[in-house]
Amino acid sequence: MTINSIVAGANQLQNRDPVVGYSESEVSAALRNLEHKGLVAQAAFSPGARTVRFEHRAVEQFGWDRRAQAVMAELMLRGRQTAGELRTRASRMTQLPDLQAVVVVIEELRAHDPPWVEEMAREPGRSANRFRHMLGGEAHAAEAEPGAAPSLEARVARLEAEVAAIKARLEAPVGE
Repeated sequence: MTINSIVAGANQLQNRDPVVGYSESEVSAALRNLEHKGLVAQAAFSPGARTVRFEHRAVEQFGWDRRAQAVMAELMLRGRQTAGELRTRASRMTQLPDLQAVVVVIEELRAHDPPWVEEMAREPGRSANRFRHMLGGEAHAAEAEPGAAPSLEARVARLEAEVAAIKARLEAPVGE
């Protein structure tokens, strides 16, 4: 994908919640950050191409199958969601025949050490628990419920996961 196509895809207005407005410079900075982490790479140059193209490497980096990739993509794109919402939206990317299939994927993602997905407490007035991804540091603060104080155990678990991720990055060989 080109930077222009990534900007256009991210900023689309149809069926988008939340609606965003990223600039080309913001997308370029994000791509550089992801490239440094090994999650994005420049695609092989093809004859006649007029611009640099990028390809994601998250599947290779994390070892996700198509269903886990679809669920994680929806959680990263739209934030916390119920299993039913994930089934509806992730089914556009891969087949998820029923709600139980989504629950199985979520449990696999939760079982990873450290977990990639967290189940959140049921919100007042809601009938189902929501899930969120655990891949970003600042994203968690932005997704926090207004006025909700996380439990000490949840905060310690999140901090331990962040420390483990930082250690892994620091111990990784240069160029990886």
